[in-house]
Amino acid sequence: MRNLIACCFISALISGMFTGFSVPVASAAEKTTGGGVLADYEAVIREATQRADGIRHVDTPATIQKLKELHVNTYYYLIWHQPTDWDDLKNEFIAAAEQAGINVVVYLVPPSESTGTRKSYPYVTDYIAWARAIAELSLDYPNLIGWAIDDFNHNLDYYTPEYMARMKTTAKSINPHLTFMPQIYSTALTEDFLQTRGEYIDGIIIAYRDDPYRNTQIWSTEQEQIDAAHNILKRYNIPLFWMVYTSQLTRTPANPTANYVNQVVKIALDNMRQGKLAGVITYVLEKEFVPEPADHKASSGKGYFSLFVPAAAPTNPGDFTSATQVIHPDGSGKYTLQFRTMDEGPNVAGYHFKQVLIDETVVWEQDVAQNQTDLQWEEVNLDLTPYLEGKTSARLTFRLYEKNGVRNYFNNVGFDALQAEGFTVVNQDFESGSDWEITRNSPGLIGEILIYDPNRRIKAFNYVKALYLTYDLFNQISQSEVDPGVKNSLAVKIDHAMTRYFAGQKDLALNILNALENEIRAQAGKAIPRVTADEWLPTIGQLDGLYK
Repeated sequence: MRNLIACCFISALISGMFTGFSVPVASAAEKTTGGGVLADYEAVIREATQRADGIRHVDTPATIQKLKELHVNTYYYLIWHQPTDWDDLKNEFIAAAEQAGINVVVYLVPPSESTGTRKSYPYVTDYIAWARAIAELSLDYPNLIGWAIDDFNHNLDYYTPEYMARMKTTAKSINPHLTFMPQIYSTALTEDFLQTRGEYIDGIIIAYRDDPYRNTQIWSTEQEQIDAAHNILKRYNIPLFWMVYTSQLTRTPANPTANYVNQVVKIALDNMRQGKLAGVITYVLEKEFVPEPADHKASSGKGYFSLFVPAAAPTNPGDFTSATQVIHPDGSGKYTLQFRTMDEGPNVAGYHFKQVLIDETVVWEQDVAQNQTDLQWEEVNLDLTPYLEGKTSARLTFRLYEKNGVRNYFNNVGFDALQAEGFTVVNQDFESGSDWEITRNSPGLIGEILIYDPNRRIKAFNYVKALYLTYDLFNQISQSEVDPGVKNSLAVKIDHAMTRYFAGQKDLALNILNALENEIRAQAGKAIPRVTADEWLPTIGQLDGLYK
């Protein structure tokens, strides 16, 4: 059923490819049934040992098994890590994916990422040759439905309209149903881009990262960015595919938290249900559940306070982000504070300053450029007696302050391991997300208590699994051919369960799932074919466990 839904959607998607701009957006039926592409990108599992060529090839059975667990209907296969990736696709992966009912999109890197030994072999940056090879392979494997190119908007000098016309002609002359989708970022989706290149593409992948503030910590802008992209693309009848980061974006403090993954995927799927998105793609959802020690940056324990300026994020003098707590001097007359601090990023003096404040007075500051070694924690001891004497309460603040604005100068500042004399600091090791008031006066700076989670990968995987499985069941029921009255009743229940689950109301979602299960059992062999009920009931059982 999952593959049938995907194939029906892709058939609708490609029906107008010859005219470039005639690709239809989600139909009225798709808007009501929630049809769309549930996809994953990258993060294949590699074989444990090298083959005779000295390379750990793609472990096709293990990767396919994880994709089936996720209930994806489409997988974006990256050719970049090893020179054998294309051969692994041709000789092993594509056939196994077809047998599993999973469509495949070949994902290539652009010239800007073709450096050193890591390139899309064997054709590298000859995308005419790639168009031909992918199209020819797709004739043997109908589940090879398209190809995509990463960071497309960073390489427009290479992908001229003339060159893209050749790419399209080459691929479509072999397989007119093969889709091509460039991956871009929200800021690059302009009228000029669509007017000059829209006729050569069959869909657009946008990787969401809170642009222009480039991070995987803030998701409050996601809906606004989906709406903006949908509104411009619907005028050109070009479908929108939404890519969400589930692993680390370069030049950011850490991998996105499992909660971030959960929230961003929920929003995307809800928009796909509304017909604004043609598909949702998880970016590098790890399938091997091992700890990620590079995220463990705290000086003590697992947490620290991070103050982050993203790459290419504009700031102005006076911008800041901070964490504040009200403290109460004990009247002893001696007040000291010890803490540890670090930073990571380029060392250019005169811009980013770490500060400690008592009320509105800066009692300590340090240019981030002073610490020349990334992630090296240093101890600072402050005598706060002159600032706290005679006070019964005061505001203690740790702040990152912009003395000069920047355009592209990322930095991650850390504070941790506070020790106070003469007053008490709650959550002094930043081991929870509470007790500190985190503020900012600019979207270009982000303050957050980052807590290392050695189980992040499996939590993120299970969040996506639950969300995709919910959406998949919603699709199956909506597309089924059971008795219309019963079908409507079931569709209402799964729609309400999905809505509650997306809203974080797990108990209500579970109650609705139980009602759905009871109705399916009661109608099995009657209004619902027994084979259909036998397919749905285990899915509900899985969801019951995942929701809990």
